[in-house]
Amino acid sequence: TLRKMPQLSKDVIAFIMIPAWIKGPREDWQSALYTTHQLQDIENDKIVNYLKYLGFSNSEQERVKVIFVPSYLNGFDGIFNTDYYNLLIGLDVSVFPSYYEPWGYTPHESVAFSIPTITTTLAGFGVWAKKNGDTEKGLSDGVQVIYRDDSNYKEVAEEIAATLYDFTLKSIDQVNVLKKMAAELSDRADWAHFITYYQEAYRKALHNSFIRLSKPARYKAD
Repeated sequence: TLRKMPQLSKDVIAFIMIPAWIKGPREDWQSALYTTHQLQDIENDKIVNYLKYLGFSNSEQERVKVIFVPSYLNGFDGIFNTDYYNLLIGLDVSVFPSYYEPWGYTPHESVAFSIPTITTTLAGFGVWAKKNGDTEKGLSDGVQVIYRDDSNYKEVAEEIAATLYDFTLKSIDQVNVLKKMAAELSDRADWAHFITYYQEAYRKALHNSFIRLSKPARYKAD
């Protein structure tokens, strides 16, 4: 994993922004290990348990530190008190290793805010990005699309770790280039380009509906 790479020379702070069953903001947040809000049934929370299993401690010696944000960020969560997008633009890179997403707005939103992102071939956006720019491995065009199926979880995790490690080696100028590339890819997914497909889909649906309604109803004889 990324945190076990001895050659990692920069600190990595990973925000896990996935809503979970919470009581509210932690009053002892300053001393919290990695969870910003009080979780209901924390003993059975899969993310917390896996972080413990992997040995994350957020100690001073750890290169990779984790901040688990299990609350919806609507501006009133009690800790950040700002919306998701304001936190998103403060990140250097995002990871959305989708197992299934018809489209996948989260990686799309990320590149729209010039934040390079990692997604998979099981997200519609990932498939689209693969056809419209992601021609090389890595984040060279602002998006890394990783092949994922039912049986390659370990390989996906390793590729994510390798991509993030490579990102830590980049200079500020190189990161700015990736941000620019991410924004340019996002522009190609703008509504101005996509709206025609929606209009065509509605036209076909209405046309087929009209044909069905025009046919006389058929009833089975008793």
